[in-house]
Amino acid sequence: MKCDHAQQLIVQYIYGELSDEHSHSLELHMTGCEFCRAELQAYQAVRQIMSFAPLEEPSPNLLAQSRVRLDDALDLLPPASLWMRFEIGWQGFLAQLQAAPGMAMAIAVVGLGIGASAGHYWKHSLARHPAAQLASAAVPAESTAAPSVYNVSQIVQHPNTNMVEVHFNTMVPATVEGSIDDPEVQKLLLMATQNAVDPNVQSNSVALLAAQCKAGHYCEDGPVRTALMVALRYDRDPGVRLKALEGLKPYVGQDVRVRDAVLESLMHDPSQSVRSQALQMLEPVQADSSVRMVLQNVSTGDDNPAIREASLKVLQAIPPTE
Repeated sequence: MKCDHAQQLIVQYIYGELSDEHSHSLELHMTGCEFCRAELQAYQAVRQIMSFAPLEEPSPNLLAQSRVRLDDALDLLPPASLWMRFEIGWQGFLAQLQAAPGMAMAIAVVGLGIGASAGHYWKHSLARHPAAQLASAAVPAESTAAPSVYNVSQIVQHPNTNMVEVHFNTMVPATVEGSIDDPEVQKLLLMATQNAVDPNVQSNSVALLAAQCKAGHYCEDGPVRTALMVALRYDRDPGVRLKALEGLKPYVGQDVRVRDAVLESLMHDPSQSVRSQALQMLEPVQADSSVRMVLQNVSTGDDNPAIREASLKVLQAIPPTE
């Protein structure tokens, strides 16, 4: 794979929109191409900053009502001709391309002046990049010229302690050691949740942050909770999504954003294990009207019989409202 082709695939790779075959080819290319690795880190840094912005999403109640109305409207339509089905399918494909977050990301990056010169920009202005400034704070204070961090390469937790080693790369590999609840270590862990090159690093960072949230530490409506919701929605590994759910569990009753993310997982996650875990997490808020409506729709119309049956049992166990 050549560099120009690899750089065209990077944004789709970050958002999980690339096929397994192309992802494997891109990863092989980046293991031996420093320029493309830097290009990937530039895009990851932009996405990292964007991920901390508030996520405005429609409520599950609105989504469920809209789907019901859409199904009713579709039932009234006459059968489409072969040519019409082809035309609708093609238009839908184009619409998906336009709506894909990776494509939107590419347009935003071009608008910001990164575009095809992102690698050059990264090389000459890395120290001024907001993500680089954030990560460079994790370098020990005795360092007189703190280098900019562009990715986290390994996370090692000391057995039976609260200490963790975070290995990160600048121009040369580097390491910082400290307690998990150290703010500087947490900044690196947050960066590691976006590591699309090494899934183990990404998984370890989500697991550590989720453990902190589950224990009630440093997860009060801050970037850690947001990072877990991003992992729950967009990570391709169901194991990582399960870890994110565990970290969000204490907040499903008090944070509507968390509740909506869990309901979204119940309705749409491709993993049955993730959907089952999401269903169990909704027990404290089963009486919520939006939760009831989602359970009703899943129990009657979901394609998975096990999920349908489990949702029906939960729905039947909810005390009737007066």
